[in-house]
Amino acid sequence: MTTPTFALDFTGAVLDPRVSLTRAANTATVVDQSGAIVLVNANTPRFDYANGVCRGLLIEESRTNLLLNSVWSGAIDGTPGTAPTSWSIGFAGGSVVSVASGKYAAGNAVRLSATAARQFLQQSISVAANTTYTVTVSALLHSGTMDMINLIDAANSPAGSTKSWELNGVVVSSATNIPAGNNTLTLKLAVAATAGTTTIRIGIGCATSRTGNVTFDIPQAEDGAFATSYIPTTTTALLRNADVAAVTGSNFSDFWQASKGGTQVVAIPSTISGTRPLVQFDDGTANEIIALQGNAADPELYIVDGGTPQVQLDAGTITANASHTLTGWWDTNDCRARYDSGATVIDQTATIPTVTQMRIGSDGTNYLNGHIATIGYYDRFSGQVYSRRKNKAVFRLL
Repeated sequence: MTTPTFALDFTGAVLDPRVSLTRAANTATVVDQSGAIVLVNANTPRFDYANGVCRGLLIEESRTNLLLNSVWSGAIDGTPGTAPTSWSIGFAGGSVVSVASGKYAAGNAVRLSATAARQFLQQSISVAANTTYTVTVSALLHSGTMDMINLIDAANSPAGSTKSWELNGVVVSSATNIPAGNNTLTLKLAVAATAGTTTIRIGIGCATSRTGNVTFDIPQAEDGAFATSYIPTTTTALLRNADVAAVTGSNFSDFWQASKGGTQVVAIPSTISGTRPLVQFDDGTANEIIALQGNAADPELYIVDGGTPQVQLDAGTITANASHTLTGWWDTNDCRARYDSGATVIDQTATIPTVTQMRIGSDGTNYLNGHIATIGYYDRFSGQVYSRRKNKAVFRLL
C-alpha cells in the first residue's frame, strides 16, 4: 500500500493536534500502562492499555453506573463486618475477611468468605420497561467451587424479566463454575413490559448457601446491553459522557480529495451489536456519508449521496474484542472494501457524496465502543491506476 496522505496513529498514546476531542465531566476511566484503572479528566483523550500495550484511542457512548458507591467506601472487616455505604449485607453467615485497595486506585476491593452459608452485598436499583441492563464485577477466586448465579445475581426483578450470564466475555449458564484467579463476571437483565426495581447481589451465596473465599472489585450496573469502561460512583449514580472525536475545518480540507479516495482503519470493537462506526466522512447530516463501520458482525463500506444509499458492501465477519483492519475506497461507479486480508468486494453503481468533516469512532448518534489504533487516508492505493474511459476517470483495483 502506498503512503497515506493523512495518517493518525493512536498506539503511541498521543492525540494528533488535528483531532478535536470532547467529553464533558470527570467520570471517565482507562486502564493505564501498569494495569491500574485511573480517572481521566474531561475533554481528554483516553488511551487504554492491555498487558502494558496501548490499544489505541478509546471511544465509547454515554453510559451511567446505576450503583451507588461502586468504590465500596465504608466497608469494614469483621464477622459479618460492615457493608459499604449504600450497600447491605444479605444473609450474614460469613465474614468480610479484608478490605483493600482495588483496581481503581481510589476504590476498595472486598474479600468475602463463607462456609456453607451466604455472604453477599446487595443494593436495589430502578429499572425501566423494555430495557436491558448489564451488571459486571471483577472476582478473584481464592478457594471454593463457585457458580455464576451465586456470585452475581439480580433478585426481585419485575415480572417477565429474564437473566443471562457471561464469564470473561463468553456466554455461560448460571451454573457455570468460575476458575481460580481473576475473572470478569457479567449478568444481563432484560426487563420486559413492567418497570420497577431489582436487587443487585454480589458475593458468595447470592442464590443458595455456598463455601468459598472470593475478592470482589469494580462493580457496575449499566443501562445498556453490553459492558463499557468502569465509572466510579460515590453517593449518586454517575454519567460518563460520550467521547466525541473529529477532524474539521482546514485540518480536514487540507487532505480531502473530493471525488475519490480511500481509507484504512485498524480497530478493536468491544461489541458487534448495532451500528459501530470506525470512521465516517459526512457533511454534518445523514444525507452525505462515506463510512467504514460495523453493522452487527458485518464490516461495511457504507455510502449515502443526496440522502440515497449508494453502497453497503459487506466485507466479512467481525469478532468482538479482536483487532481487525477494514479498508474502503471509492470513485464514481467503482467502490470496494476489504476486511483484513480477505477478498475484495465491489460495487460499480455509486455516486460519491460531498463531505466536510471526519468523525472518529462515531456517526454522531452511534459509537464504536472500542479502540481505534490507526487511520490512514489515501488518494490512491498500490495496484490501483487511473485510466480514461469515455472521458471519465476510473478508479480501479488491478
